Amino acid sequence: MFKSRKKKDKKQYKLVSPGDEVLAPCSQDVYRKAIVISYQEIRNIPTLRIRFKTGNMNFVSAQLCYKIVKGIAVPLEKPKTKIQRLCLWFLRRFGLAEV
Repeated sequence: MFKSRKKKDKKQYKLVSPGDEVLAPCSQDVYRKAIVISYQEIRNIPTLRIRFKTGNMNFVSAQLCYKIVKGIAVPLEKPKTKIQRLCLWFLRRFGLAEV
């Protein structure tokens, strides 16, 4: 009579937490180290509030930022391809990233 609806996976994908350092775009083709102040979702887009060492505070899409884990730049967006998922699985499996 009634069709059952599939529950969506509502787990938030977060690779960073407040206080972590990320590489964030500060101008065209220039990335600098920044400290994450907060993590928010604005209109279903993961957004970071960051502070550069100069004191500037900005809101930046997490899709544009990277985190350095053991010398490897890891994108902060949710992995969409199988190769990205595999790379993150390896990082987590061997304890290189804490999620």
